[in-house]
Amino acid sequence: MKITKYIYSLLAVVMMAFMTGCSPDEYALGEKDLSSDDLVEGIAYTITHDSNNPNIIYLKSLLPSNYAVTFDTPQGRFQANSATLKIPFNGEYQARIGVTTRGGFLWGPYADFTVEDFCSEFVDDPLWTYISGGVGKSKTWKLDIDANALTRHSDLWAGPLGFWGVDDDWSTCFLGQTASAGDHWNWTPDIAGNGWVMTAMDYGYMTFDLIGGAHVTVHNNETGEEWRGTYMLDTDNHTITLSDAELLHNSGHDGVVTNWSKSLKLMGLDDDRLQIAALRDNSSEGPCLLCYNFCSQDYWDNWKPVVDETPVTPTLMEGWRSLIQNPTNREITFKLAEDGDEDGFAFGYCNLDGSVKDATLSANDGIEDATLVLYYGGTDATNTYTYTAPDGSAITGTYTLDDNGIFTFSNGLGNTSLGANYNMSTNADNTLRIMSVTKDDYTGALKSVWLGKQCIDDQGNLFQYQGYHWKAQTAGAAVKKYKGVLNYFSTGFAVTLTSSDVFITGDGDYTFTINGANSEPYGIYLDIAKLYADNNNCDVIIKSIKVDGNEISFDDATIDRGTADGDHSTARRYIVNPWGKTADEASKFSFTSSIEVTVHVTYDTGENKMEPTEVGAKRN
Repeated sequence: MKITKYIYSLLAVVMMAFMTGCSPDEYALGEKDLSSDDLVEGIAYTITHDSNNPNIIYLKSLLPSNYAVTFDTPQGRFQANSATLKIPFNGEYQARIGVTTRGGFLWGPYADFTVEDFCSEFVDDPLWTYISGGVGKSKTWKLDIDANALTRHSDLWAGPLGFWGVDDDWSTCFLGQTASAGDHWNWTPDIAGNGWVMTAMDYGYMTFDLIGGAHVTVHNNETGEEWRGTYMLDTDNHTITLSDAELLHNSGHDGVVTNWSKSLKLMGLDDDRLQIAALRDNSSEGPCLLCYNFCSQDYWDNWKPVVDETPVTPTLMEGWRSLIQNPTNREITFKLAEDGDEDGFAFGYCNLDGSVKDATLSANDGIEDATLVLYYGGTDATNTYTYTAPDGSAITGTYTLDDNGIFTFSNGLGNTSLGANYNMSTNADNTLRIMSVTKDDYTGALKSVWLGKQCIDDQGNLFQYQGYHWKAQTAGAAVKKYKGVLNYFSTGFAVTLTSSDVFITGDGDYTFTINGANSEPYGIYLDIAKLYADNNNCDVIIKSIKVDGNEISFDDATIDRGTADGDHSTARRYIVNPWGKTADEASKFSFTSSIEVTVHVTYDTGENKMEPTEVGAKRN
């Protein structure tokens, strides 16, 4: 029996060797079966001109069909056994063939060919006119951003650079068509709020012409470089190829793209809009299209911002009046906020919309003794106030509050120095405007009020407010609370969902629930604001995850611990991190009704769990 098995095994080996020897694929693994000298015109491929229109050039492979062939041409690269070029301009051109072998990819030498005449019908397509201005003309395009982070074509995009799926193209971008399959998504961030995308500056220009040929000049203000070359449009496939030049782009993305010139995708083009995408193929974040957005020089020069003549006023939260004039809690005592507390500072300057400007002013000693007491009596005659200055002097009177949030104090508030060159008082007519109102998310009670005095320029225009930050005082020591929220976003950030606020008041278990439905999960993270700032040794342990009521498996150790982007005061657990260890877990979170996450919060574990590299140092 053993002899029989041996004979069968020997026969099998002989048959495999025979079949391998008969295979047409005779080159050895790891060795090229061709040399560059084999990949020449006339042996590996042919270049021929159309008999009726010599501006049409045919490239055809002569290699066996088992070779994967790529043609490198003046109109880009074609991964096919043949390619048809439509070259409008006379001149000398080059092409070559490349082959994929088991030993790697191999290019042959360039072959020259000549186009004798100009073929006007090949530049009749409107795209040639849009990009160059037409035959005998030139047109300049500007990357749509300047030093003020201003994007002029904000009606089309939020900023100069968009991120798109690798399968997106002219149809999904310019035509807005929906693709049924493939990697399709997009996100175009504004530069003002996303400075990491690129530095805000005037990056220069690209000029395309059709003057005796198709020429391009690219001037990069960031690097000082200038390229002069030619370009070719493939109007059928919506690509553009630059020769001796690169697409104008920011240097911050140099290393993540290996090709800034060949067969770039034309994503959009009309009279004052140009979008060209290069493939990000060398990034740890994976491949995508980097779509650079340009506007024409004419549009850039003649653009004017839309001026909204509607007066800018603060938008106050819903129910603001009932918080201040509360019939249940008729008397409210206010003190100026303490500098550096979690709610801001005692005073500062406010924009016309009520937002506080980012400027910290030094406060005088003793201003914490200033007190404002409002009593809501229900009528103008019974609504009273008492302002007590830091020196103990008091001003009393009645007040009114209109629907626009404007207080009128019958006897004003005196004149109190809060800091160097900064005094607190009312306007000349004894009014102050409410800039903003906040409430305690946990109790729903009034938390603070910013009151503003008008600042008028020498032309009589209101340009900002001088703000005073009054915090409502509550009896007893309040329990410190931290607001937690579970966040969900889908592919391309098309859908974002959040849980209701959950307030963390001490060590224990807390459950966060997102209600809704989505079938394209991309990222899920839990944030607890300010928890890490106050408790560097805290920990947030994932205890349970349910999708549509069903428990799903997880490993708490693989779920990223850390703090929020740009905010190291907030503790974060990144349950599904598209850029982290749990990226492949996203499919588990496709849901039809709810996602529920239960965590255990510990304020002090004895060591820094969330950001151990910080060695316990507080960061605010």
